[in-house]
Amino acid sequence: DLEGVDIEGKVTQVFPVKTWEKGDRKGKVGSIIVNDGAGEIRVTLWNNDCDLIENGEIQRGAKVSIVNATAKERNGLTELSMGYRGELKVLEKGMAQLTKLKEIQEGMNDVNFAARVERLFPLTEFENKGRQGKVLSMIVSDGTTIRLALWDDNAKWDGKIQEGDTIMVEGAYVRMNRGKAELNLGWRGRLLLNPDIEVKTTARAKITDLKGGETTEIKAAIVKVYAPNTYEVCSKCGKKHDGECCGPAKHAMVVNAELDDGTSVVRGVFFRNQAEKFLGFNAEEYVNNNSVFDERKRLGEELLFTGSVRHNEMFNRDEIVIQGFHEVNVEQEIKVLKGD
Repeated sequence: DLEGVDIEGKVTQVFPVKTWEKGDRKGKVGSIIVNDGAGEIRVTLWNNDCDLIENGEIQRGAKVSIVNATAKERNGLTELSMGYRGELKVLEKGMAQLTKLKEIQEGMNDVNFAARVERLFPLTEFENKGRQGKVLSMIVSDGTTIRLALWDDNAKWDGKIQEGDTIMVEGAYVRMNRGKAELNLGWRGRLLLNPDIEVKTTARAKITDLKGGETTEIKAAIVKVYAPNTYEVCSKCGKKHDGECCGPAKHAMVVNAELDDGTSVVRGVFFRNQAEKFLGFNAEEYVNNNSVFDERKRLGEELLFTGSVRHNEMFNRDEIVIQGFHEVNVEQEIKVLKGD
């Protein structure tokens, strides 16, 4: 119950902002951990102060000044709360020490990293032992590709994150799934969308130099688009539907396009979500009305494509299975040309 508390220290942890409602009132609440060299304490921020967390102004390592806070007890621990008379200032900006995705190992906790979103999966809601939750999964890359799962409150990013966006994540943890390390973001961590940080993913390659087994990026123009093919998958697990799956069948599609970068032409293969994003309609819409497909719609567009190169034995040709694509950023292209 001590009032008028002033402290100054460094931010060691930032928690995601949540919304609250009480009767006719509603707002936002977030919190940070501040260390002044003698100890550390949780500081709760309310409403407008939460903007400092959401816009990324407060990051790990930032030096902050807190004036006129109130001390309260919660779960046996003393915390500070910033009321309407309190004031928080960022004295020095900071940034968490980032880990490269190639260094991710089983059992790691409190992982901070920056990456580009290569592929997004639909939001999934679930119930486990009476607890309801939701998870948003995506494939991210900083040159190494890995799956990232956003759980519960962090799944709020559904519909806000787009493929090709850059993200910075604080406080993730690693779990193994079918022998592969995956990153998870729970209530202790948060995500920043499109921070002022450059992420280099895969090396740029010319089509004429593509090799099977590589994951690479190409800049190419779309010179031909073929009509998509559809097939049935399980609506729950996503596997091809064989009549005895864990959920009802739904349609998915695959589409092929010819990509030309001036050195050669390669067949780009887009599956499922990538196909729907590329064509601008979903598989069910196409099944119900195939006139939604217009082979001329994307002709001539120049885009950046990321994908893995494989050899198609049936047609004896190399193809690139597209994992993500986005528009060309002129400023980034100037850096590429300069060799920066």
